[in-house]
Amino acid sequence: MASRLLMRLDADIAAATHPLRADCLRAERAGLLARLGQLAEARQVLSTLQGQYANHPHAVMSAWLALGDGMLCHFSDMAPSAHDRIRRAYALSGAAREMRLHALSAAWLALMEYLYDDFAGMARHASEALRLAAPDDHGTRARASLVVAQAYHLSGRLDLAQPWYAKVRLHGNADGDEATLSALLHNMAWMHANEARQQALSDPRGACAHVVRPHVLMSAESTANFDSLAGLLGLDALVPILRARILALQGEWAESLALYDAHLTQALAQGLERMQASLRADMAWCRLQLGQTSRALQDARQAAHAIGSERDLDDRAAAHSRLAQVFGQVGDTQAADHHARLAAADWEAHCQHQTEIVVLLDQALEGLAH
Repeated sequence: MASRLLMRLDADIAAATHPLRADCLRAERAGLLARLGQLAEARQVLSTLQGQYANHPHAVMSAWLALGDGMLCHFSDMAPSAHDRIRRAYALSGAAREMRLHALSAAWLALMEYLYDDFAGMARHASEALRLAAPDDHGTRARASLVVAQAYHLSGRLDLAQPWYAKVRLHGNADGDEATLSALLHNMAWMHANEARQQALSDPRGACAHVVRPHVLMSAESTANFDSLAGLLGLDALVPILRARILALQGEWAESLALYDAHLTQALAQGLERMQASLRADMAWCRLQLGQTSRALQDARQAAHAIGSERDLDDRAAAHSRLAQVFGQVGDTQAADHHARLAAADWEAHCQHQTEIVVLLDQALEGLAH
């Protein structure tokens, strides 16, 4: 399936009457290529443009290049450097008073802040993007709406998230932006899985497979099918890892473990290193259910070692919960009690975090036309 947005950008480049305008569009196109997973071509275009303007920089061009470079970093391996590059695009576009680009940069900056738990900054920049964006600026409105939707969803407020998800679909379709529609499906699938995980693992009685409804796995399957149909190539290990997480919650130990074993190394290289503890703890639990006690304890020790690097409270809480189950089942009551206490504290902190995020978003979006 050819990207309608990519075809439109190609037509706009061909019709541009000024070389700078054409080059800005080429940088914008490179950012889209990165989002579509066509990383080598995106990298080549950006490198060529950077060399072309190295001796004669232009503020607007520099801003577009910074934004494109940030997208390339993010969609290659979710590198932290993406945050700095997008922040640079935001600053440069604001200084140049290039408002469309400034609004778009604000929307992407909101995403970076969401990923790094700066929810005050996320709410502020998502609101700014929506206030600055023209009604037909579908790219900015889709991206900012997606950040708002996933933040509300993370907070356990699907009722507040759903109207924003609908806006993402509306603007993504209007723009012909398959990458955004894919991101919508990915984020909804991960959020549904995280909700199911929280329900199961925050229960002190242990994993409750019955809470995982069929639509959770169907959501992951729909994401994979859409990406295949649209020809999207980026971060391809993430959906198998999502499936593995859901299958572990459903008690499908062997199937879950097969996916973890096949895709974990690639997923860590694609940006899931920060989730390594919760993923390895899941693997340990699956192995233990299959009678692989020695390898389960090896995975559990690796998870315990990595747990300090877990950035998100819910992932850290899930890792501790799984480790409490693993050590409890093998009879190590001291380790089990230790991880159970830490899990309870992290789940409580996560619930407080959820409440705070809703307050921040409600305040930032107050008075904004829906």
